[in-house]
Amino acid sequence: MGFLGSWRFDPLSALIGAALASLGAGLLYGSRRPLRRLYEGARGRLNQARQRLRLSAETQYRHWLLEQLPTWIAWSALDPRLAHCLLEPLLSPPLPYPSTQVQGLPSEPGLPLGQAVQAASRVFLYGPPGSGRTGALCWLIQEALAGRLRWKDRTSILPFYIRLPLLAPDPLAPPETALVEAMSGMVPLILRARLDSMIRASLRDGAVLLLLDELEEVPPSRRSEILRWLGKLLESYPETHVVLAGDESVTRLVEELRFLPLALAPWSESMVQLFAERWAQLSGIPASEMKTYLKTWEVPRPVRLRPADVAAAVVLRRDRPGGPELYDAVLDRMLQGIPGKTMLTPSTARLILGQLALQLFNEERFVITLEDMEQALIRSIPELAPPGGRRNLDRAIEMLTDPGRPVVPIDEQRGCFRHSLLQAYLAAWALAQSGDNTALMPHLDNPRWADVFTFYAALGPMSGIIDRALTEPDDAFHTRLLRMARWITVASPQAPWRPQGMAALGRAFLKPGLPMVLRLQLAEALVATRDRGVPVLFHKALRHPDPEIRMAAIRGLGWLGQESDLPFLEQALTDPEPEVRRAVIAALGEHRTETAMKRLVLLLLEAEEPLRRAAAEALRAYPDGPQLLQEATEEADWRTRRAAVFALALIPEDWVKARLEAIAREDREWLVRSAAQDALTLWEKNRQPPALDLRPVVVEQQGWLIEWAVQEGEAIGERSSAIHSLYRALERGNEGVRRAAILTLARVGDQEALAPLRILAFDPRIDRLTRDLAFRALEVIARRTGARVL
Repeated sequence: MGFLGSWRFDPLSALIGAALASLGAGLLYGSRRPLRRLYEGARGRLNQARQRLRLSAETQYRHWLLEQLPTWIAWSALDPRLAHCLLEPLLSPPLPYPSTQVQGLPSEPGLPLGQAVQAASRVFLYGPPGSGRTGALCWLIQEALAGRLRWKDRTSILPFYIRLPLLAPDPLAPPETALVEAMSGMVPLILRARLDSMIRASLRDGAVLLLLDELEEVPPSRRSEILRWLGKLLESYPETHVVLAGDESVTRLVEELRFLPLALAPWSESMVQLFAERWAQLSGIPASEMKTYLKTWEVPRPVRLRPADVAAAVVLRRDRPGGPELYDAVLDRMLQGIPGKTMLTPSTARLILGQLALQLFNEERFVITLEDMEQALIRSIPELAPPGGRRNLDRAIEMLTDPGRPVVPIDEQRGCFRHSLLQAYLAAWALAQSGDNTALMPHLDNPRWADVFTFYAALGPMSGIIDRALTEPDDAFHTRLLRMARWITVASPQAPWRPQGMAALGRAFLKPGLPMVLRLQLAEALVATRDRGVPVLFHKALRHPDPEIRMAAIRGLGWLGQESDLPFLEQALTDPEPEVRRAVIAALGEHRTETAMKRLVLLLLEAEEPLRRAAAEALRAYPDGPQLLQEATEEADWRTRRAAVFALALIPEDWVKARLEAIAREDREWLVRSAAQDALTLWEKNRQPPALDLRPVVVEQQGWLIEWAVQEGEAIGERSSAIHSLYRALERGNEGVRRAAILTLARVGDQEALAPLRILAFDPRIDRLTRDLAFRALEVIARRTGARVL
């Protein structure tokens, strides 16, 4: 080769070089199309990046929000298309504004979330895990970005989503600083430089919708700190709209900041069908196939399902939404692909995740640290211990935290479970594997552990737990008993403790003096157990001297929907109490069988007039109901036509308006034409739900109270004297005054109000509506004060 620096022609090297050059040229020629596509793709991404740089910070942020939305929806890990299936949540409407003219409790369906957010600038959404709190906030983001959410003169609303357990406000810094810092940790680098000015400008303009999630996951020691920060932010920027989400345990804290607490309603049958239809369209499933699949659920009526259960069951095509089998399938889907890539196996991963879930419950923590994960892995797989196992340990952590896995990374040192219900299932599974339920005992009345108990009831022995649940005193709301009913629902029919629990439910249902609203809750719980003895209990209750017990039993038979129960309902139509007979009509509407529908048609044609109208309204629940009602408007008997007209007014479809207008003009009977005019007014009213009356209740300014006090020879002065008069009105007033007093206490009452309201709610001598209102007010005040009402 010569000395360094000299050159000599080498034929062999030249030949090798020529061959390599020819090979390279051939490869380049053969790869010209893939290389061109690669170049065009890189050029397209570069152009996209240039365009984004030119966009305003707000526009970039909005684009980022749309891309980020699926990552906040837990079950998007099962299928990303779920982000396009968000439905507007319904809320349980609050009790009416105090008035002496209240005629009933707020009716279902509930209050649309959009209407609530438009009416109140500070809303607190609460509900148990799986009730759709995060989904509700994501729906609000979607609506705000689409321009469908606005208030006053603001047409462009900018939403900001924050997970409160990750917020770390500095008490010495301006409140908006914590918001900027929290968002900076989430948004892309390209946005961070302009994020501060964008947030501050939006806050000054009152164009911010602040969405704060997972308040209940903030450790109790930090909640006051977080809420002080929120109070300072709202003091500095009072026009900021805030929607806060958490469970009911924090209601008192947020009401002090003048938030309106509203409960997320469970999904009804219509909401489940709407979600299933939307999912069928997205996934390409034929509508008929989806309809057949939903029938396999055999969910008892009235349908009250958690959105999380419905979404997971529909995506995974499971037939028992909410049971441990569903969450076992969710976990299997999320652990797919682990074998063969690491020392982990699905069974080992399940064990590790179960230990972590139980540890977080015991320590009342939300966040999984990297140290927690490493220790759990090394305990189960000692070979992963560093230094020799460092690489495999890191890979195992990646396999548990990759996209779609059960643990979601927060940053390099922290993570959390994808869904709290998945965490509850894993904790219950871990306890069932140990066979020792003593660790559950201290948490029997802890709402945070409620789902752990429910899953455990299907997985492990309940000896000791049932004895304690039934022997220790329950509260006035039968909270523990209703939780036990959920345990029975998921447990095996052969569970040895099941008869004991069913007997306790039956005794409570037949207990005299209960408010009707509570007795109906117990009837629903009995129906949900699907126990064979439930119809027998309801049959016996039809002979009870208390008409309210007979009414609740009749509603229960309607929810069961069994053909064999129809003769009992038929017999109850001869009950001497009109309210009981009306309950039979309602039960026939809920029965949903063809035989029950034919009986309703016969009642519409032949019954006494009040029952005809009730039968017509009950027919609306059937698929053929609207057509039957339209045909009934052409019957010869004017009483049938009149009843059908009033029922049509409750169907919010455009063809109904045209039909009612024709009847109002053309019917030969004046009474029917007049009814059609009234029905048109009612139809228009139902199309536009009444606005929420969210005025603050100032006791000393209540007109009804001032009027009553004058009649009693009293004077309403400052708040203290007004409160004194309020309690006197509760004790001595007539029905209307008492109801107004109850509704006032629901808004402003403290623990002092619990005792008199409990007396009213459970006094069988008081009229049913007043007792039901007192019971609802009792629930509201107990939730606000955190008191346990015995």
